[in-house]
Amino acid sequence: MAPLPDHRKSGDPAWQRAWANNTYLTTPLRERGMVCDVQQGLQYGLVYAYPPGHDSVFIIGPEDSGWLVTHQAPAEDWSDFSVVYDSRAGSTPPAGPDAEHGHQLAPLLAAVDAHVARRLRAPAAPISAVPRQVGPPAGRPTHTR
Repeated sequence: MAPLPDHRKSGDPAWQRAWANNTYLTTPLRERGMVCDVQQGLQYGLVYAYPPGHDSVFIIGPEDSGWLVTHQAPAEDWSDFSVVYDSRAGSTPPAGPDAEHGHQLAPLLAAVDAHVARRLRAPAAPISAVPRQVGPPAGRPTHTR
């Protein structure tokens, strides 16, 4: 499971309440390796989910009339922004174990999983195509004293 976010707000009782109110969503996302964070506004809350190995973020909320999930990459700007899942308009009332949260989570999580699978991972450190030489160059004597 992904770790909790590392910031000063995690000790704030208001943040802890917002976190507790969203564990039904953050837990399955963290089980997928995503570090999550929450932000509680006056009218609704947002959940931020950072996929492992990607330089991007999913923003999920509000839940009162359905879910809106957006994806932006890199996470810090809006250069690549897309809607991943939107159940707000024309949705039917939920049933089953997720009914208390407004709408079913399974389709939302499936959309997030599919989007992560389609996206390229953030580039890793460059790997040189030239083999790295270990030891002295070939044909040169080593000096020992």
